Amino acid sequence: MKKGRRIGLRFLMVFVFVFLTSSSVFAYTLLDGNFELKGFVRNITAVRTENPKGGLGGDQFKSGEVELSKSFLQVEGTYTVSPNLKVYSRWRGDYDASFDFKGQEKFSQAVVDDQRLENEVRELYVDIRQGPLFLRLGKQQVVWGESDGLRLADIINPLDFRWHFFLEDWQDIRQGIPMVRAIYSVAPRTDLEFVWAPVTFKPAKFAGAGTFWEFPPAGVGGIPEKKYDTNINNGSVGGKIKTTIGSGFDVSVYDYYHRFEMPTLSAPNPVNPATWEFVHPFVNSIGGTFNVFATPVKTVFRGEAVYNKNEPQMDFTKPNFISKKDTIAFMLGADRPTYLPINSQSSFLSFQVFYKKVLSPDDTTIMFGDSAAAGKKDDQTMLSGFISTPYVYLIQNAVLTPSIFVFYDVIGSGWARPMVNLKYGDNFSVSLAYNKFWGHKDTRGFFDPISDRSEAYIDVKYSFQ
Repeated sequence: MKKGRRIGLRFLMVFVFVFLTSSSVFAYTLLDGNFELKGFVRNITAVRTENPKGGLGGDQFKSGEVELSKSFLQVEGTYTVSPNLKVYSRWRGDYDASFDFKGQEKFSQAVVDDQRLENEVRELYVDIRQGPLFLRLGKQQVVWGESDGLRLADIINPLDFRWHFFLEDWQDIRQGIPMVRAIYSVAPRTDLEFVWAPVTFKPAKFAGAGTFWEFPPAGVGGIPEKKYDTNINNGSVGGKIKTTIGSGFDVSVYDYYHRFEMPTLSAPNPVNPATWEFVHPFVNSIGGTFNVFATPVKTVFRGEAVYNKNEPQMDFTKPNFISKKDTIAFMLGADRPTYLPINSQSSFLSFQVFYKKVLSPDDTTIMFGDSAAAGKKDDQTMLSGFISTPYVYLIQNAVLTPSIFVFYDVIGSGWARPMVNLKYGDNFSVSLAYNKFWGHKDTRGFFDPISDRSEAYIDVKYSFQ
């Protein structure tokens, strides 16, 4: 314990040193400008604002207690060997001091080892260009899709929900995996893309038992995950065709065969919980996206649609507790800069609607985790809205941007995040925010399981880039 604490304090000292000795916008360049180094230091500290209701996780933390105090140091390096060859690496180390604030004796050693410190090369790949062919080889993130907040097409890299659930930007919680990515330009505005993760499967990660964002029974200390061999039979593969029609109508069609990243409970022997485990069956996802700017209304319209073949659902009446169902889902969104009466500067508005439906539902299948209404909820509708309005004239060399983001499950639960962000120059930013969750009176809806885990937080970041 003491050794881990010393390591954490050293990391925090590095964080403070880099922050205090940084002065202006900079990025390090070496080798005649062919090597560039950039990154950031960051701390996010969050406090619980409601007492736990009990039974849904995070019960060790009471209102007013620090449940997250995570310091980051991230470094990115790009080495341009030649115009057609680049090497990129991104490393991140972090230390969550909330384990020391709360007392490590409150958590198992396995949980502390899993979440307190991180030292990871998140991406390491080589880019190769040869005529119309682009290759990216190595550990990487691949981003497909147009949606914010929920993922339909962005399914290639699993997420890490351990430290701040789904509340962070996807780029910060995607797990990089070794892949081969190839893009071939068959025409000036048409690309064929191939993605292959040949031998590696990573599931979504959940917080361990006793932590604030635990999601029982997943995570360290819960029901174990099935271990998959590192071989070609457990890899994922897919492709996408993307083209631009007319003056700017971007459209794509894709097909991706992969293991489902979210855990599904399997019970080879239902009467013996020791045999239970979380598994990740294969799913075939076929879908498409579009994005277009409509000049007459000065609005970007975007959308996604996906058909998932054999998506696993929980059903205690089926063998192994698993029922495989075909599902369809879509998202439609609109983004528009506009002027609001509260600000003479241009503001930004964004709205989305999500819909998902299970095809051929059974009365015994638990859809979308809505166990209080098993067999009654075979579809899901979500709405989201985002408004931000920057003020550039209140503080010299700074932009003050209040915003609010709302996600609502029409069954009666939701999430709202009001935020104020101050960006000073090109380096420094600080955000004050509040994540408010609420649930349904009958314990239903997407956000109901975390309806008691509202929080207030401060996020401080200094970038060198």
